[in-house]
Amino acid sequence: MVNLGRNFKNFLVIEHLDERERLALMKGELDLNSINPEVLKKAKLDVERQIGIITDLGMTHIEIELDSTDAYLSFYPERRKCINELAKSNGLTLSVNLPNSFANGGIGSLRIEDREAATEIQKRHLQLAADIGAKYVNLRPGNVPAENRTGDNRELVHNSLVNSLVELGKFADELGLALHMENNPVFDGICCEIDECLRLVKRVREQDVPIYFNFDIGNWLTNAEITRQAPTDPESQLASIPPDYIKELHLSDYVPGEMTLRPPLHLDLGMLRHYNLERYARLAKIKKAEAVVVETEIRSIEQAINYKDLLRNETDYLFCIFR
Repeated sequence: MVNLGRNFKNFLVIEHLDERERLALMKGELDLNSINPEVLKKAKLDVERQIGIITDLGMTHIEIELDSTDAYLSFYPERRKCINELAKSNGLTLSVNLPNSFANGGIGSLRIEDREAATEIQKRHLQLAADIGAKYVNLRPGNVPAENRTGDNRELVHNSLVNSLVELGKFADELGLALHMENNPVFDGICCEIDECLRLVKRVREQDVPIYFNFDIGNWLTNAEITRQAPTDPESQLASIPPDYIKELHLSDYVPGEMTLRPPLHLDLGMLRHYNLERYARLAKIKKAEAVVVETEIRSIEQAINYKDLLRNETDYLFCIFR
């Protein structure tokens, strides 16, 4: 049985606008890109509200997305315990998406001081994940400058990533967490392809460290910007991943040409149509994935205002597919 869940990206921003900002948004005087970052920060930190919405939708899993603010690290022990208990009381499993920006993204750095600093920061996030009762944690493989993505430098980055993943994987395992490495979108220039990611996961596992691979199909679909054509049956990429490498998967879409990542899945805006998603759901079950996390974002003022209906319609659509 696959637990279907989601994270919230920018869905809850309208709940944290003040009256003046909300009116400006509805009049078109404020767009989603110009909303104060503090508003998005408040929305993402409102974990209790996210749990309530997930429960109302009838989903069984929630992913908390940590971001560049690192404000989550200030959650005091009592609040971490309350989030843990609230998720359990609502019958939810929980995962955490680790931050990938600024210092957090240095886990593949060629400078050992940078790599060690990034690893230590991520350990603090892993402790947070354990405190709130997460089962899975997901980590993108770092930010790598363009000059370090080719030739011998690329292999050196791989070695740094493996060292970081070994250290973080051991720490996560001690905390009872399943650490996943997630593939990057093609714009990041490294660890975008499944084979490359699987090789790194295999190298870590060869050191008796249990980590997993979280295949984000939306990130993989960004390859269409390079190939200039939509891939045929993109969901079939799941077939190449060994079942014992999979616990959680990220489900998102991509609109080629528009550079739009994570459009709502039921609107048929990207490359994952209904029949693709049906096959994806079958493969996820065959691979015995434990959780599939829906990653979508609102893209218009109308969607921001009517986000509850959007969430309900998308969830009902996916329930019919994953039944």
